[in-house]
Amino acid sequence: MQKWEYLFVFAAISGEGGEFRPRFANDEELDYWQKGPTMYEYANRLGVSGWELISCHPIVFTQSNWQPLLETQSIASDLRAITMVFKRPKKEEEDSPC
Repeated sequence: MQKWEYLFVFAAISGEGGEFRPRFANDEELDYWQKGPTMYEYANRLGVSGWELISCHPIVFTQSNWQPLLETQSIASDLRAITMVFKRPKKEEEDSPC
């Protein structure tokens, strides 16, 4: 039976250029992430290493100015981060029980 290993990546907007860059991989912060590869470059590097992107979700922060007496309300949404999940076949020597 095929076994898999997973990599969870959290990408945030860096201050330089406002591009998404991977900040955490499996809950560990990447060194110098703000000047590291863009999300696109990082995903392609993982692909070369056998990782397949299986899920990608935006994290959007929403702010609203709720005004109970008015019919309209102002809502602003801002894409702030992206979570990605990658998988690749697990090597046999790495077999361990859960």
